[in-house]
Amino acid sequence: MSDGPHKSLPMRSHWKRLAERADKAAYSVHEVSEALPAALQKEFREAPLEQLMKALGVDDQGALFSLQNPQELDALRAECPGSAAGNALIDCAKEAVASGLSGEAACEQALVGALDECSKSAFRGIEEHYYREAPGHRAKFVRSRMDDARSQCDLNALAKTMLNAPTKGNLGRSLSKHDGLDEGPELR
Repeated sequence: MSDGPHKSLPMRSHWKRLAERADKAAYSVHEVSEALPAALQKEFREAPLEQLMKALGVDDQGALFSLQNPQELDALRAECPGSAAGNALIDCAKEAVASGLSGEAACEQALVGALDECSKSAFRGIEEHYYREAPGHRAKFVRSRMDDARSQCDLNALAKTMLNAPTKGNLGRSLSKHDGLDEGPELR
């Protein structure tokens, strides 16, 4: 008997923790929703947030040196080779600049879009894995719990938090574990 399909999930450990919480009914939707921002913050550790902020003019110089050429954003791809989160962030930043935004507004919109894109991609990967490794109803259950968790997660607030503390050491909070005798699942 295995511990569940989340153990063999071919994704990083933070996504495995989210899948485990979504899979186990002992975790409330609120506890699943706590795992999503933590996973996203860890996923975006290697994204070039600081460089993006500088390129978009989010500093004390602000509008004086704002982005003149969208190709400057493509140069940031060298900062995050092979990072889906970093590439999504750069693509969303290019969309924000193309829509006329600049500075902090462009950076925030880009990060919100990249967080949303990254979470949807991870959800699809987790769901596909559960369809292959577990009975069909279980995959639907996991996906619905992740979608419920996503609806409780405020990506705008998460983006503001990440932009206010862009250094790699500050991203990726840890999840609390309930290991006490009285900290089991809620009784109904």
